[in-house]
Amino acid sequence: MNLAPPLATTHSGPAETSIADKAIADKSAKPLRIAVLLGDAVNLDSHSAQILGTFAERERVQICAADANQSTAHEPTLHESKMHEPSVHEPSVHEQRSLTALLGQATTAIEQGKLVELTFNDGNLPQSLYLLDGLRAAKLRLHAHAFIAGFAAGNETTDVENAATVANAALAAAKRSPAQTVQHQTVANTLNETFVALRQGVTALAARTQAPLKGTTGIKQTNDTNHQTGYWFSDQHQARVLCLNLVAKTSHQADESRNLSQSLVLTQGTQLAAPKALVDENRLFVPISGDSINKLKAKLFQLLSSLDIGALDTSFASHQLAFLFERYNANAPLALVLMAASIDDLKLEAKAMLTALENDAVRHHGQHFKTPAGSCFTAKPLGDTGLTFVYPGVGTVYANMFNNLHEYFPALYHQLEREGDLSAMLQSPQIYAADVKTAAGMNLSQQAISGVGASYLFTKLLTQVFNIKPKMALGYSMGEAAMWASLDVWQTPHAMINATENSDIFNHAISGELTAVRRAWQLADDEAIVWNSFVVRADSHEIKALLPEFPRAYLAITQGDTCVIAGCETSCKALLTKLGKRGIAANRVTAMHTAPAMLVHGQVQDFYTQALKPEALKAAAQDSSIRFISAAQTAPVIVDSHCIGRAIADTFCSPLDFSALIQNATEQGARLFVEVGADRQTSTLIDKISHAHASQSTANAATAAIACNAKGADATTSLLKCLAQLISHRVPLSLAPLIQPLSANAAPLSSAVLPEGEPQ
Repeated sequence: MNLAPPLATTHSGPAETSIADKAIADKSAKPLRIAVLLGDAVNLDSHSAQILGTFAERERVQICAADANQSTAHEPTLHESKMHEPSVHEPSVHEQRSLTALLGQATTAIEQGKLVELTFNDGNLPQSLYLLDGLRAAKLRLHAHAFIAGFAAGNETTDVENAATVANAALAAAKRSPAQTVQHQTVANTLNETFVALRQGVTALAARTQAPLKGTTGIKQTNDTNHQTGYWFSDQHQARVLCLNLVAKTSHQADESRNLSQSLVLTQGTQLAAPKALVDENRLFVPISGDSINKLKAKLFQLLSSLDIGALDTSFASHQLAFLFERYNANAPLALVLMAASIDDLKLEAKAMLTALENDAVRHHGQHFKTPAGSCFTAKPLGDTGLTFVYPGVGTVYANMFNNLHEYFPALYHQLEREGDLSAMLQSPQIYAADVKTAAGMNLSQQAISGVGASYLFTKLLTQVFNIKPKMALGYSMGEAAMWASLDVWQTPHAMINATENSDIFNHAISGELTAVRRAWQLADDEAIVWNSFVVRADSHEIKALLPEFPRAYLAITQGDTCVIAGCETSCKALLTKLGKRGIAANRVTAMHTAPAMLVHGQVQDFYTQALKPEALKAAAQDSSIRFISAAQTAPVIVDSHCIGRAIADTFCSPLDFSALIQNATEQGARLFVEVGADRQTSTLIDKISHAHASQSTANAATAAIACNAKGADATTSLLKCLAQLISHRVPLSLAPLIQPLSANAAPLSSAVLPEGEPQ
């Protein structure tokens, strides 16, 4: 077997060597680090483009998208475009399809300090990659999208074993172990196809997602799990490593390179792929502001007229949408938002909005108008004085939740993975497993961690990206812990991940074997506990009246017109029968909010007594802190480690009256409730609770609940619907993430958070 030399060795041409020779050469080889940048206007920011333009010498390699039998005119050549006349290298038949041989030539130029530009076609679209020495790129403050760390090739690899030998040789040259590598194998019969695959690999690393890898014959990680369709999670502080295995297959039996296998090792760079635009021709979002309803109507008529004139192509998104955003006045007293999936649908939404603005209930009585597409308006906006973040409890996470959100907010995900273990935070092995049933089988500690992680992510998204500032916060059940973890109060919230995973409280006492329940019921070790909980539409007073007859059944949660009873499954079913109600089984084993949980109250309090951030203490001392509301007490919780720990423990171990919590929050000034986390567990409940109490107190007369996520819906669209309602309620927020991609001259949003070095 013949192998092309690893790029880590210094050489002057594409001479080939054996595996043994390569291994000997590796011992004295300097580490390879060739920086690769995606050469397009979207991903190449202005700084990078300017620096690359200063290179006095560059080699340009033009790869033609021809078939295997390329003519001499179509063969790859290196051109020194600045300092010398073009020099032509006549490649052999083997080299015509050898990415590794051509990269070997490019390495010589790179070692001489030159910039190498590779140009090729992907689906007849011109593409390019820039290659330069990694150390020089760092000195020039260029953030590479990826790095080439090594390669190998062999021309007699007809079986998997020999192909694996080539891959292992490339990994050895790159000084990377298979254990930290994602393997991707694809068929690439022409030189152009190999460069298309190379660009896809670089894009995958820059986008932190394996989705750009196309033409797949196999993607496998070392743990034998299927490849990820969403975010490419990695161990904290560990660079992602991709081993790109390219196999050439052809029916030409006489072709000496028909069995050519090539492996290229790429490591992640510090530059992120540009974010996808939140607003485009398939996801229209039009905010319109005005001093009065009549002004809004006039602007709607203007919009309809402009659409009828002929702006019916994709340029609408980039030009007219940008113009509409420019006309939007964040300080106007009224605003509406139109959302649609096409321009034709936008016309329908605008007409529906015009009809709504004539409706007396909407126009004069403050009834909120909202369409299924997301268009919305309210004539009596609630503002942000009562803006309250609501954190859902356990059980809201679901398989593949918001798995494409990182494509729109890459800088945020980059920040989160630098701050903590993002994979552990979201419990990615369970949530993003190939089998969607895996998420449904999560235990209590896994659900708790993932739920807090989802709330943490959305909190940072709303507060840091869109600059939304809540005035109050509360949580449903364990949502109280998510509240403190997400709103910059706890000093080391990520430390809670490992602590929760290994907690006796979550794994044994109130879940799992239910040791606390066993103690409370004084059961022998061999006596089984069949635990369940049921949601029932009933008044809490009816249930409380029957509880003395069923000592092993508990009223765990009161929430509007429904309640949750939990305990011995037989006892709960008997209680429901006597109540004359049908309960919906949750089939979840947790003794939270029941009497047995009081046996671990001290442990729970100690668990959640955490060190606080100095900034949080300072804000509390200056009375500028968010007002934190707990189900365990009427007054807001004092921002103090022990007070917080006690409040969480009281909520955790006592029956939860969510109705009373919402009523208390409303009496303290909460008006606009925004659910921050996976799905929409609390939003519907809050609306029902608020409406039920509206007649009892004028303080409850005007409230609204909004979710920023919904299971089964596109995560980005759900987020935009949330933002649209906040805009209609005149909550101050930043529209920059929506506006910037609409400008052709805008720098990628990923440049807003500059990476601070690549993990090794």
